[in-house]
Amino acid sequence: MTNEDDKGIPVRVALRSRPLVPKEINEGCQGCLTFVPGEPQVIVGTEKAFTYDYVFDPTAEQEEVFNTSVSPLLCGLFKGYHATVLAYGQTGSGKTFSMGGTYTSAQETDPVVGVIPRVIKRIFEERDKRADCEFSLSVSYLEIYNEDILDLLCPSKDKLSLSIREDPKEGIKIVGLTDRKVFSAHEMVGCLEIGNSVRTVGSTAMNAASSRSHAIFTITLEQRRGKDKSVRCCFLKQTPRLI
Repeated sequence: MTNEDDKGIPVRVALRSRPLVPKEINEGCQGCLTFVPGEPQVIVGTEKAFTYDYVFDPTAEQEEVFNTSVSPLLCGLFKGYHATVLAYGQTGSGKTFSMGGTYTSAQETDPVVGVIPRVIKRIFEERDKRADCEFSLSVSYLEIYNEDILDLLCPSKDKLSLSIREDPKEGIKIVGLTDRKVFSAHEMVGCLEIGNSVRTVGSTAMNAASSRSHAIFTITLEQRRGKDKSVRCCFLKQTPRLI
């Protein structure tokens, strides 16, 4: 994760521990982590201590996670900096919940909405504050399943595998990936819902409704001031899963 104020720290790591689920409680499982008050540190068992940039215990709310570890990135976004949020962990660890990968518009006011819906809302709030700028926003959504890249916003029912190419000007590109222009938060959320509805899902021993793929939701924001000044920036979300 990168912003203007932390040029020397291109990546920041947040640890989030979820509470035990009913299945684990019924099986007699117990938590093995101790959280150090006021410090971004966690102790595993009684001997091993690990320090991160941010640590969230099982009582942490979605809003706290967003405001602490994600919101600062959006300030840099409007200054032309790229930003990436990547959720990493084994199946059932809470990646989809934290990122908001099952979000629907019916959950708009629900306090448990995850990172992506909150980012969408904040981007349009910040856009509306900048009357002196002209904005263009677009979104793409893909999943990587069995080493195939699939377009989650493709209007065709048949999801064809896409290929990666290197462009001399724009760097790495996904050839043929849908890049849909949006003009409101409602439209962008609609793209998220469409993609979520066609993601590959399957049951595992750890998770009855596990996302069986990696997914990348990308928002591209172009900001123009005056006739000659142009800023192009992008917010990228990636949710890998350990297999």
